[in-house]
Amino acid sequence: MAGQVRGREGTGVDGATLTLISLTGRQLGRTVTQSDGRYSMPTPGSGSYVLTAAADDHQPRAATLEVGEEPLAYDVLLAGTSGTDDEGQSRAR
Repeated sequence: MAGQVRGREGTGVDGATLTLISLTGRQLGRTVTQSDGRYSMPTPGSGSYVLTAAADDHQPRAATLEVGEEPLAYDVLLAGTSGTDDEGQSRAR
């Protein structure tokens, strides 16, 4: 599996941690993004997995993925935790 972690502004998130988890909760893999937000992580084979992504100043995100025979390309979008929310309103700190 490979892809890119981007912030809401569309730029790559450096140092985001991605964790691949089985549906039973066992950690199967972990990686950290490069400076441009790109990552690569092996998967144990076909099946359903949970991918979590977390980075400083961003809300964490989790997604259930279906991995098949072909390599999976999956990009992650992380929302910021400061500044404005999606409606343009300031968030309380």
